[in-house]
Parts: sequence; C-alpha cells; structure tokens
Amino acid sequence: MNPTKFDASASPLPSPGRTSHRPVEEIIGVVVMAALVLITLANVLVRYFTNQSFAWTEEISVFLLVIVTLAGAALAAAQDAHIRIDFFYRRGSGARRHRLSALSAAGTAVLFTVLAVLLMRAAWQELEFGETTIGLGLPRWWYTAWMPLLALLVAWRALTGHRGRAAASEPALLDEEPAP
Repeated sequence: MNPTKFDASASPLPSPGRTSHRPVEEIIGVVVMAALVLITLANVLVRYFTNQSFAWTEEISVFLLVIVTLAGAALAAAQDAHIRIDFFYRRGSGARRHRLSALSAAGTAVLFTVLAVLLMRAAWQELEFGETTIGLGLPRWWYTAWMPLLALLVAWRALTGHRGRAAASEPALLDEEPAP
C-alpha cells in the first residue's frame, strides 16, 4: 500500500451510509472529558485574569476523573483490553486461553460487584449522616451515588464481553496451537 494514498477502508470512522453504535462507556468518557477540559479552562482563565481561583473546580474535577476511570474500565472490560500477563496467556492452547479469559472476566466481575456494594454502603452512610463536600457544601452522596452503577457496569461488561468473545471463538477453540 502506498503510504501517501488515503485508504477509506482503514478509517475508524463509519462510512456515510452506515450507522455506528458507540458503547455507552465511550459516550460517557467523551462527555466527561469535555466537561473536564471546560472546567479546567475556565479555572485557568479566571486565575490568569483575576489572580483568583475557582476552588470548586477541583472538587468537580476529582469526581469527573473517577467517573471517566470507571467508564474506561468498563470499555476495557468489554473489549478485553485490560492488562494481563500475556506470558501465560499466549503460550497456551485455545482452550487454555479460553479458561484464563473466563477466570479474568469472573475475577473482574466479582471485584467490581464487591466494589459496587461497598460504594453503595458509603453513599448510604453519607446520606444518613448528612455529609457535605468542603468546596461547594453539596451532599457527598450526590457524587458517590453514581459510582456503584458504574462499578456494576464494569462487572456486567466483563461478563458479557467474555461471553460474546467465547461464543465467537468456540468452534476454533480446540484447533489453535499455543504461540511459541
């Protein structure tokens, strides 16, 4: 292929006649990153022109960073893009890789389900005790209430992503040879 010539088939963008379905995690990530950029830009501009700082921007930014992290983890789980020890994975047969992938998906699902339960308990306690944030004085549970939902999304995506990949590779599973 000529490197100076554009190949439309290699483009990650959908063709004009095709619709593209974006995962909800990707949409959340884009919206949250745009909000982070705008909040940070506003803080920089205000600080530059007035020598003052928006104290509340750090509080909102930390919350948004947690949201984008959980959304990214869900997307990585759905695409089987989490970090793993490839030394053992690639040197195994197709069946071994399938078992390791299932173990990884189950471990991810269990971890994020436990995390969701703990985050629900934390949100409930923040609501019960009426805790407020330092910067804005808002109820803390307003921030914490969204985190269990995203943790459960990661768990669900790990399980459904693995199930989809396993169904797609099932016929050729036993035919594969281990990598050298």
